[in-house]
Amino acid sequence: MKIQRIVVLLLVLALVIGLEVVLMTKCSSDSGDPAPTETPTATEPAAETTTEPTAPPSVPSAAPGYTSPPAPAAPVNSSGTNNNASSTQAPAPTQAPAPTQAPTQAPPAGTVTASNSFSSDTGTGVNMAVSWTATDMGNGTTRLTINGTVNSYSLQVMSQPVSISFSGYAKSLMGNSIDVSNNGSISSSTLFSTTMDVATGTSGTMNVVWSYNGTYGTGDNQVSLPTITASDYVYTD
Repeated sequence: MKIQRIVVLLLVLALVIGLEVVLMTKCSSDSGDPAPTETPTATEPAAETTTEPTAPPSVPSAAPGYTSPPAPAAPVNSSGTNNNASSTQAPAPTQAPAPTQAPTQAPPAGTVTASNSFSSDTGTGVNMAVSWTATDMGNGTTRLTINGTVNSYSLQVMSQPVSISFSGYAKSLMGNSIDVSNNGSISSSTLFSTTMDVATGTSGTMNVVWSYNGTYGTGDNQVSLPTITASDYVYTD
């Protein structure tokens, strides 16, 4: 009886082993099949997203179709070399110093303010002419330059006194001798040249007296002339 049980157990054990081998073989043959798809589970709805506004397209810097002009080419000198090719710049020329102007000469001292002339009237062929010029010397002083001439035909006179009076001012001097030998026309001879300083603005009658002390003419036409006088109104401004 024991032996029978042992035999039965061995058979059962062999059967079990055989079944396991068959199952393992089947599993290995079915391992290439796709794995069963899992049923998706319900998911929460995705949260609503806010779309950021899209930035406007950039404005083109130039109108469509516009092409920037090419940069100007560097100037080329007559030898065909680019003027800008040299990296060493020529030194700037040194400016010559400006010439120094020669100092201008100061104008003559004084300003001429008035001038005139007048003459005597002897009724003969000899008369005295007087010319004068007033020059403002500054500091309230005016200088009168007075010149006397003798206009005559033939005349011989030794040096004789000349007196000048003008608005309270007076001056005496000796006139030049006169020697004229021309009877065909009147000649002009220098009698005197002098100056007189007076207050600026002085005016009045100037009297010039030449002490002639002689006669003029021939025969019955001789005229006695103790003095020859010329007078006129003089102003200094």
